[in-house]
Amino acid sequence: MFENYQTIEEVKQNMKDAGYAKEEIDAFIPIWQSGNKSESMRFLSKQRKALLQSIHKNQAELECLEGLLKQ
Repeated sequence: MFENYQTIEEVKQNMKDAGYAKEEIDAFIPIWQSGNKSESMRFLSKQRKALLQSIHKNQAELECLEGLLKQ
């Protein structure tokens, strides 16, 4: 896990780009450094789930708008 990341700064930047707050990133780094893959996956999966929920909500909103535009 994270074999593509060479530095802590790269992990931090990726997490920032994924929408994490600084406090969340700071909480994650010790987990990542410990090598605890299952805990790292749990931590990251929460954000993934939240992002997917946001995408699905936006998709539903877009479909409602598309319905109005077709009238």
